[in-house]
Amino acid sequence: MNGRGNRRRFVAAMLSFLQPGIGHVYLREWVRAVLWGAVWLGSLLLVLTTAGLELTARNLLATAGGFFSAVDGFPMEAALAMFAITVFATMDAYWLAAREDYRIDDTPRCPNCSKELDPSLEFCHWCTARLDEK
Repeated sequence: MNGRGNRRRFVAAMLSFLQPGIGHVYLREWVRAVLWGAVWLGSLLLVLTTAGLELTARNLLATAGGFFSAVDGFPMEAALAMFAITVFATMDAYWLAAREDYRIDDTPRCPNCSKELDPSLEFCHWCTARLDEK
């Protein structure tokens, strides 16, 4: 594995840890970025409203920055739930970057199943798809 692959994984993970979804934007995974951002924001709004906290600008900015202790009356269980969502988004961004790095290597792969090819065969020995000669 090259240094660029390692750096890409950690940058995506750190961005996603700072704000779920941003690491996915870095990886150009637009749908996942929107989904993780929506899950995090939806959970935040649900937690704030069910805890009886006011949706003031101060509370929203403090929670968006991850400073749950700055919000008076923010339950510890809610902070742990938001942290868990952030950790899962971080792991997903790291996994996506690692998976993409795996696909970038120079070994020939089957266009049908993406597994490694045997260059001496005219078909994929994994899925038996015929390979076009180019």
